[in-house]
Amino acid sequence: MILKKVIAMVTFAMLASCATGPQKLDVSPNLMLEALNGLITPIELVISDKREDKDVLGYRNAKNQGVISFTDSVAKSLGETVQAALVNQGVEMSTGEQPSTRLEIQIHDLRYFTPDESWVSTIEITAEILLVVNRGTASIKKRFSSNRKQDVVTAPNKEFNEQFMNAILSELLNKALNDKEVITFLK
Repeated sequence: MILKKVIAMVTFAMLASCATGPQKLDVSPNLMLEALNGLITPIELVISDKREDKDVLGYRNAKNQGVISFTDSVAKSLGETVQAALVNQGVEMSTGEQPSTRLEIQIHDLRYFTPDESWVSTIEITAEILLVVNRGTASIKKRFSSNRKQDVVTAPNKEFNEQFMNAILSELLNKALNDKEVITFLK
């Protein structure tokens, strides 16, 4: 009788450890904006999240188990990160009715998924932003996208997923904010 209880408890513990629990990720991409160094025009920065479900990045498996969400809103976290990177380059930030230049980053896609329903062997993240820069009556709009795919043995832990997500955001934002046409327009 005791042996049956021990086996039942061990089995339950094993099954519970296989479950994919929820994860909350911190958004903190690494930005390198040297091309903006010396920009003298004040910038108003606006980050807007145009995704349908702003709270969810995806699920840890294809059966929609183990929601992956964010510690804070993506727009707020990206706004703080981009603003800090701009200020670090000496860019003056401005708000109000008469900013010299308005830089808007619209998040149109940021999604984590696993394609196979049977087990987690591959994870993917897709991301797409629209960069809109307005100065007076002139403006420029450019769309940037990126995706990453990684083969894995099991559903990744929080630290792995956080690094994976921030790597794609770093790549995407660095590509957009260091784009030659965007830099020329800003200067």
